[in-house]
Amino acid sequence: MGVCVLNRYPALVAVALPPLVYGMFRFTIGILVPKIESQYLINDSIMGLIVSVSVGVVGIGVFASSYAAERFGERKTVLLGLVLFSFPLLGMSIDLGLATFTMLFMLSSLGSGLFIPAVYGLVSLILPKRRGVGAGIVSSSYNLGGLVGPAIIGYLLLYYYWGLSLLLISLAGVVSLVIFVGAFSGSSDEATQGARGQLRQVLRNRNVVVLALASLLADCGFVTYVSWTPSFLFRTFGVSGGLMAVVDLLFGIGVGLGGIGVFVAGFLLDRTGGKRSAVLGGSVSCLATLGLYLSGSLSLLAALLLMLVASFFLNWFWTLVTVMSQLRVSQSQRSAATSLVQSAGFVGACAGPGLAGLLGGATAVPLILTVVAPYVAYVAVIAFLYKN
Repeated sequence: MGVCVLNRYPALVAVALPPLVYGMFRFTIGILVPKIESQYLINDSIMGLIVSVSVGVVGIGVFASSYAAERFGERKTVLLGLVLFSFPLLGMSIDLGLATFTMLFMLSSLGSGLFIPAVYGLVSLILPKRRGVGAGIVSSSYNLGGLVGPAIIGYLLLYYYWGLSLLLISLAGVVSLVIFVGAFSGSSDEATQGARGQLRQVLRNRNVVVLALASLLADCGFVTYVSWTPSFLFRTFGVSGGLMAVVDLLFGIGVGLGGIGVFVAGFLLDRTGGKRSAVLGGSVSCLATLGLYLSGSLSLLAALLLMLVASFFLNWFWTLVTVMSQLRVSQSQRSAATSLVQSAGFVGACAGPGLAGLLGGATAVPLILTVVAPYVAYVAVIAFLYKN
């Protein structure tokens, strides 16, 4: 296994950086939306469509990652993904017209989808006996990007042209590419390649299909939560002015707590097993979000505390279903299993926020139906359909 015996710690840093940079990008898109709309003279509907399609393209990249890893190995798949992710952002930082901006946005999204499953596959080789911790490190770095990215980009937007923000993320992607090449130089892709046609075999694995369904449900709830919860708090408690910045800050802290949470989830998976960890995380997520969306009669402080609790647990599922799927297949099928459960998650992520909007948006009932209910279903699927 040439990948995992070179030097463990530089390799861990190298696989943690791509999701960190992607987290910076994905969590700052919302901040950049008003600037992009003003630059290209488009409305919320068009911009929302572009962002939604980009999430779908990430899902296509995640699905295609399995085929790329089978053919070229996970190391080369990460490299290809980083190139496709980083360099289009350079063009996006310049005013080249809406059509070119959109095309580059989709290309960058495709690249991120390619490297997301591949880094989870690589970390399972770097830490073969601590797969939960390894996946927790990767997931935590994504949340860390979501914590520091908006803070840095928000500062830049106060004083500089908005394209500089995308340029910074692009440069961060290039740096992570260079570090990745250095950490894995001299390694072989033999250990990270799989036999062709593994996805068809994985689809016959009942537990992996169950985990894909669980991922779809949970990611539907998670992305809806991220998309609509700040607006729910603003509307329900009449938040305005400087207090809005406080709520935004606490929501960002919640994202950071989620990074700690997914690491804890990975640790518990290694100690107590994936099924117990998933049921625990999902159950607390259900209770915390239900309390949050029914908190209109309580104080804003109580709602914010429930939001922080929910944020700690809500993203456990991503680490857990990824590692649980890897443990249910042979090494040659690892990439296919990872791509399947993660691409199913992106299907849910595409559907959830739009469905919440159709049902009424940032109010209690739509969010209970599109956040709480999917997590209840996720817990039920893991508890009753997944077999140890």
